[in-house]
Amino acid sequence: NYCRAKLAQLTPDGAKDMMKTNPKHWSRAWFNIGSNCDSVDNNMCESFNNWIVDVRAHPIISMLEGIRTNVFVRIQQNRTKASKWNTRICPNILKKVNKYIDLAQSCSGIWNGKDGYEVRQKDKRYIVDIEKRTCSCRYWQLAGIPCAHAITALFYSSQPAEDYIAQCYSVEVYNKIYGELISLSILVMSNLAHR
Repeated sequence: NYCRAKLAQLTPDGAKDMMKTNPKHWSRAWFNIGSNCDSVDNNMCESFNNWIVDVRAHPIISMLEGIRTNVFVRIQQNRTKASKWNTRICPNILKKVNKYIDLAQSCSGIWNGKDGYEVRQKDKRYIVDIEKRTCSCRYWQLAGIPCAHAITALFYSSQPAEDYIAQCYSVEVYNKIYGELISLSILVMSNLAHR
């Protein structure tokens, strides 16, 4: 509400438009738990339009053929990139975890005798449950990546943070995703060509 009021001061029309939309589309506080996404913005449409700018003015079949070949090239680039990774978790996710490890240095924790911890960061307190993979800041549940508070609790329990990252961020899952898309793309495009 504070941020909304601040936005209303800066751009009253923007704040009005935002309030017409369900907050689950623009506020992390309303994201679905377990979505494994910490991104609030979605530039996928703009990125896609920019990506196809060279072919989108072509006739429909030529445009689709251009998109198909771009998809094939992208899939192969991602597969080649992943073949060089020698970690269990994708490198960009490990960068985020390392950032939270650095932030965890400003935290302190108290164990409750089981799997729960009370973690302090400056003047705030958070409850972390390692077994349930939850933190009261909700980041771990939303993103699937342990936050600084969770990393503090994992440190106190001598657990590696990498073991508590959601499976969807593993190199194995990444390879499965890009392994399947080639055959799926061929099938979709061949069906379009036969129509």
